[in-house]
Amino acid sequence: MPGGGGPQRAGDSRRLLLVIVAVAVLAGGVGGGLWALTRDDPAGHPDAGPTGPAVTVTASQPGATPDTLNTSGSEGAYADPAETAAPEPSPGYSRAVDPLGYTVDVPDGWAREEKQGKLAPVVTYTAPDGNRRLLVFEIMEPSAAESSAQAESIAQGAKDYQYLDRRTGTGWTEFSYSYYDKRYGATQTVDHRFQAADGTPYAVVASGPTGTDLTEQLTTAVNSFCPTGFDCTSGT
Repeated sequence: MPGGGGPQRAGDSRRLLLVIVAVAVLAGGVGGGLWALTRDDPAGHPDAGPTGPAVTVTASQPGATPDTLNTSGSEGAYADPAETAAPEPSPGYSRAVDPLGYTVDVPDGWAREEKQGKLAPVVTYTAPDGNRRLLVFEIMEPSAAESSAQAESIAQGAKDYQYLDRRTGTGWTEFSYSYYDKRYGATQTVDHRFQAADGTPYAVVASGPTGTDLTEQLTTAVNSFCPTGFDCTSGT
């Protein structure tokens, strides 16, 4: 940090503004996507854009059910990025071919919305009941671990914030927490950040009412995630 009283106070003021904005965005229901929306705006103001174009989906096909998380260890059930993207989605899921440059399996009937930050578009897939959400966005920090630590620091400013857990594995890190959302009420979030098969770091964030089991939706999204034009089954 620069020396001297003046520059230090300016830096502190900017960080305080980011935290204030972050709390406001969390309270508005954006959840784990707030860092992507505020990270690159010098004033700290989220820049919400219009809804993005529709995605192409592949209908669900018979297949294996997604793995469940192993809460007894740090690695869990997340697949290596080079071994993801099954030939067909699991039953009850559709494969979204997103215009932002990736495919991801989401539950059937979930609607897509896109909000544009300065450098990080945030895509939200929302359940028909509006209570469960999956957010997907590219992260700007050099690593998933650094981005996750900064996101967790901001999340701590949310109303009724409660830390739940942190888990890590090769190329990924995840933390979960609950907080009060003025739109959705008591909310539980699992924020998973990882390095995709092409080396680009991304976040997949699952949110729902406190007590909701988010395991299946999050694990399916992460394990199916594949950059467009990349063969995730062979790593090329």
